Amino acid sequence: MARPRDTRFYEIPLPDEIPKSQKWLISYHENCRRLVGYMEQQGAGQTVYYSTIQCLQRFRNYLLDSDLCYSYTESIRWLDNTKFYPKGFKITLFRLSDIYEHGEVQPVNAFPVAVPYSNLLHEPWNELLQGYLNTLDFMESYMSDIRNRIARFFYAIQLQGVSSPSEITFELIEQYCMTDVHRSKEMDAIYTYSIGDIILYMANRGLCSHGLGWYPYFRMHNRIFDIKDFTDEQIAVIKHYRDDSLDFPSEEYAVAVESFLIDFNKLGYSESPCKMAAYTLHNLLLFLEMNSLGYHKEIAAVWLEREKTYHEKRGWFQASRTLYLFDIYTREGCIMPQSLNITRALRCEALPDWCLAELDEYLEVKNKEDWAASTIDMIRSSVTRFCEYLADSGLKGFEEIDASVIKGFNLCDYHDTPEGKNAYNVRIRKFLKHLERKNIIPYGLNEALLCTSENRERIVITLTDDEKQSIKEKQDASTASIELRDNAMMLLGLKMGIRSIDIVNLKLDDLDWKNQCIRIYQKKTSHEIMLPMPTEVGNAIYLYISNGRANKKTSSRYLFIKNRVPYDALKRSVCRQALKRMLPGRSTPGSGFHVTRRTYATDQLRKGTDKQGLADLLGHRDTTSIKHYLNLDEERMRMCPISLSDSGLLMKGGRYDRV
Repeated sequence: MARPRDTRFYEIPLPDEIPKSQKWLISYHENCRRLVGYMEQQGAGQTVYYSTIQCLQRFRNYLLDSDLCYSYTESIRWLDNTKFYPKGFKITLFRLSDIYEHGEVQPVNAFPVAVPYSNLLHEPWNELLQGYLNTLDFMESYMSDIRNRIARFFYAIQLQGVSSPSEITFELIEQYCMTDVHRSKEMDAIYTYSIGDIILYMANRGLCSHGLGWYPYFRMHNRIFDIKDFTDEQIAVIKHYRDDSLDFPSEEYAVAVESFLIDFNKLGYSESPCKMAAYTLHNLLLFLEMNSLGYHKEIAAVWLEREKTYHEKRGWFQASRTLYLFDIYTREGCIMPQSLNITRALRCEALPDWCLAELDEYLEVKNKEDWAASTIDMIRSSVTRFCEYLADSGLKGFEEIDASVIKGFNLCDYHDTPEGKNAYNVRIRKFLKHLERKNIIPYGLNEALLCTSENRERIVITLTDDEKQSIKEKQDASTASIELRDNAMMLLGLKMGIRSIDIVNLKLDDLDWKNQCIRIYQKKTSHEIMLPMPTEVGNAIYLYISNGRANKKTSSRYLFIKNRVPYDALKRSVCRQALKRMLPGRSTPGSGFHVTRRTYATDQLRKGTDKQGLADLLGHRDTTSIKHYLNLDEERMRMCPISLSDSGLLMKGGRYDRV
């Protein structure tokens, strides 16, 4: 007997014994029956109803023919490989997947597809939804999507008995995100971000806390930190500063963050650091609110150590920099991007008290003598090495030092070069003399620390003609901001012989365009000079100011400024970097930027400039210091040879006497 025409495939009983590879048919038929029953309950029309059955049957036949089992992935693959299929097939497979995973069709795939949640909302949700939509300016179709996403969230929490924004909690948001299922990760992200947007809108109106609004965003990126995951030491620090942090509540912190980010963006930072700053500060806000904390520098530092595990080195550095700048902002009321020298513990701080007390006293003497900070640092480093050796040798005071101790230190104190070891020994010897003057050690004991490197005459290295030509070719092709800056710096060194430290310290006011000269305050000699500015140099500086520097929003009066925020003064090392960019393959000893000054001096001598004139151009107070350059004036050196016989040097004796 033929079966009735309206009998569905899933109503046909399966054989009592079916192959193991087809056991999936049991659950497949049952889930298809439930899906078709759902469509009937929802009042689906004939076209949609039969389209659903057709899709389920055709997919079943495909699986049987291909000897495959049911899976959501397989259903999508089948759909992709089917060139033409009715419109409702895709949503049918989504609904079938919902029944397999959740036992029922999820709201996102419900029939009809667009559930009018906004019609089900009570106050104040309707008013808040409309107020938020009024702040947006999108196409009507997109606005309708946003309305449905947010109304769906409001309707869900409304069913939970929540009647005002102040009743929203982190647990409520987490529960909704866990149960609100979507057909893809992309769609899940779109709906989740919409929740964050509406909560932040309410937070800005003072209806709830801002941290709630950031929860959906960081949940999507798995960046929610549970304090239980912190180490015991970290938790102890947080508890220690908890009460102090409440003086700066999280909501005040949220307001300060938005103000900081506005000022941060105005400084001209690129997109990447601006995004990282917002990410870091908002993520910290979420952590503070979830744990009922306020802002405190030490709590932020502990959080950053935990957050560090989610970053590569560069990203973490930017996050650390953001928190450093923000902490200054909370105290000073403004961003000071130039203040980035985060203090670290000095090596000398680990020395015994008897070493540290004497070292501090000695350094105080050097400070009063007005030595440069770099010199003080070198002295501290040198003496710290010596003191560490004393402490490791078991000494309990400087009075126990004798010649054998100093000799032992000198033998084991390794340096890469004799010059480096000598530089350290000189400073340690002066410290020993300081101890001698205080009668702590016997007078003359410092002589036990020997020199390892004598003074010697060095060959003066200058740029070759080929290197000069290579630099000129790159200067002619300079267009970018940093290239124009490199060009101007190189010409100041090559055509005027100015030191790198003086180049980076040049101010706009030092340029006298009318008289075509530059005022230089020499850092090395503390001597001010006026030098004529060659036309070539003036043109390079003008191009940099007009086409490179002018693009930066800065009030700095320095001529050369950083190419990125903060646009403040440069370090002298930038000149050396400019030389490396001009001559990337140069590896000759003496390749520092000072080679441009030596090249300039040598070129001037070869042009016939006398010693006094050269000394004036270089800013030297006398001519004794230019003797190194005289040896390179080959043409004039050949004009003054002395006869060996006139000098009394006779080629006799030794190998000149031949038998």
